[in-house]
Amino acid sequence: MTLSANSHKRRLSISSGGAPRNALAGKTLEQPKTEFDSRDLFSGLRQIQIVHNEDTYRLSITKQGKLILTK
Repeated sequence: MTLSANSHKRRLSISSGGAPRNALAGKTLEQPKTEFDSRDLFSGLRQIQIVHNEDTYRLSITKQGKLILTK
């Protein structure tokens, strides 16, 4: 699985009357981070746990350096 990140920032539009549509109008919002380096996630470990919807998954690094996600 490959994740990629967009470094673009989104701008909210302003209505034709020049007044903001909401309090965030005209301000730049940063997109959430979507790309992570596995070295940062694992911090030297070979396996980490991810909790998703009350289920726990294991993300492991194999001897060949591949990633395996198991439930």
